Amino acid sequence: MRVHVVLLLSGLAWCAACQRPAPKLIPEISPPLVQEEIASWKGCVAGNTLFPVAGGVGWVDVTGRIMACDVAKRSVAEIFRASFAVEAAPFHQGDLLVLQGKSADRLLVYDLAAREVKFEAVHLGAQDILGIDADCLVYTEDGRLTVNFWRRAGVVFRSPAEAAPFLDCQFSAERILVLAPEFLHTFRKGSGRFERERLPLPAVSPFASSGDHIYYGSSGRFLAKYSTRKKRLAWKVKLGKLLERRPLVFAGTVVAGPEDNNVLLVNERGSILWWQALGSTLRFDLLRMREHLAAVLMNRDITFIDPKRRCLTVFPGAKRPSGPPLAYGGGLYFLASDGDACRLQRVANRCGIDIELEPAPVRWAGRSVRFSLRPVNLVEPSWTCVIRDAAGQQVFFKSMATAEKTSLAWVPPRAGKYVIEARARSRGRSDENKASLQVVDERSLAPSFYLHF
Repeated sequence: MRVHVVLLLSGLAWCAACQRPAPKLIPEISPPLVQEEIASWKGCVAGNTLFPVAGGVGWVDVTGRIMACDVAKRSVAEIFRASFAVEAAPFHQGDLLVLQGKSADRLLVYDLAAREVKFEAVHLGAQDILGIDADCLVYTEDGRLTVNFWRRAGVVFRSPAEAAPFLDCQFSAERILVLAPEFLHTFRKGSGRFERERLPLPAVSPFASSGDHIYYGSSGRFLAKYSTRKKRLAWKVKLGKLLERRPLVFAGTVVAGPEDNNVLLVNERGSILWWQALGSTLRFDLLRMREHLAAVLMNRDITFIDPKRRCLTVFPGAKRPSGPPLAYGGGLYFLASDGDACRLQRVANRCGIDIELEPAPVRWAGRSVRFSLRPVNLVEPSWTCVIRDAAGQQVFFKSMATAEKTSLAWVPPRAGKYVIEARARSRGRSDENKASLQVVDERSLAPSFYLHF
């Protein structure tokens, strides 16, 4: 028996030794962070709504053009132009974008993934667009809930009676859930039947869904979990203030941001796992990133929340967004207005290579100049350092492959102006930085005597 145990442990050790090392990764949010301008233009954007498209970030302007920005190249291009002006904010859900013309008499469904128009209609009668998926467009018509199978001409279902204003709409393969303050409406796609059930606690927020349960904020300052299968309340959690923003199901927990400037993590049994006070009130719903949640606050701060490690990263003083931000590719994008100009901004990790010159009141020729290079948020970087004189001639060169801060020293041969150039290469990106310095000759400062005749 002991021999078998020894052999088993030896096998496990051998397997562990043969495993490939895990790839090194930079965390999604890794200070220092930076806010930078990706693009700017003159004109008006319809609703200040951003969405992912064409491998970048897109928006719709009031002339009906869908624009896409390649955030890596920082170039903007038109990918589609509607035949009508778009003044209202476009409706975006999944890969589908709904554009409406003036007075809602024109409607167009554009597929952002396929880059083509899927549906057009004139005088459809749609008032408020509630949701869209690959089968159905859901909207209100004369106050009634309407489901239009837009891929099948003329297949439209309307609720039998006028309903209250609606808070949210979400889809599954078999059904559509529409939340109203007093009722949860269910539309069965197969049968075309509308169902409604009275909520045990009135709703005041959009909802998050997980399996057969939905989570929403109620008028009694509760976070409520409701079973759509059993048609009853599973639990409720008392909050300090109303929860009017959408909760999120994230990393196995329910995340809520009520109006008391707190963020709470609640498990599936209704127990509070963690809560954290924010510095101000949420301006928009919490945004889901890959590893973090982003909270854009009224005081212009952006707080990145790591639910797994239960910690915050605060980025202060960001420009006030004109509309809801978009979490895309490890960064947070938003539009900012500046007079008649629009600016696409990004808050993300600052990546590059820093040059830090050792402080000195004067730098002398023939004496060492000390400086350091520090790669920032680069994976397995290799870098080169070149120093050039005023004529552009190379007077120093050094190359290394390290992510650690490296101290260097160089002795300038003569007085003059020099430029330190650092270039770093990492996985999928390259960055460079420059720093200039002035070197003085001691002899030029010696007193001079002149003989006059």
